[in-house]
Amino acid sequence: MYRSGLTLLPEAAAPALKNTSFTLTADVELKPGDEGILFTQGGFTGGWAFMVQQGKLVLVHNYIDLARYRVESSEPLPTGKVKLVAHFAYGGGKEMGKSGTVTLTANGKTIGSGAIAKTAPFCYSLSEGQDIGRDEGTPVDHSYRPPFAFTGTISALTVDLK
Repeated sequence: MYRSGLTLLPEAAAPALKNTSFTLTADVELKPGDEGILFTQGGFTGGWAFMVQQGKLVLVHNYIDLARYRVESSEPLPTGKVKLVAHFAYGGGKEMGKSGTVTLTANGKTIGSGAIAKTAPFCYSLSEGQDIGRDEGTPVDHSYRPPFAFTGTISALTVDLK
């Protein structure tokens, strides 16, 4: 479990999100108009960004700067205390760099889902890290400019590897 403000945790010290299923859970407090990064790992050469953008929950995977796969909620997020979840179900078994499916939920209600066609099999970056509440490196996705600090409140962010 992490708190907001953790930045630049080296990839080697962060939870290994490659070639596995995982769940990102953010306990947040949202006001209308809040947005920003909840969690990033990696940057422009590969990685993940979990964020609130234009009132929606978004998970983006950057596949080694060759493709970006974006899954966003189909409806606006509720305000107040909200549990935001992105679950990635890796479909590659023991093979590396394969596809998976994302499910997004808010307070237990499914609000979005989609496919990630390819995932980065190895290192995301030699110089990027893991950030909570802002992106201190290069952007995982071109839809935001770092630091894209989260304007709501993050009580806790949990990374659960499956």
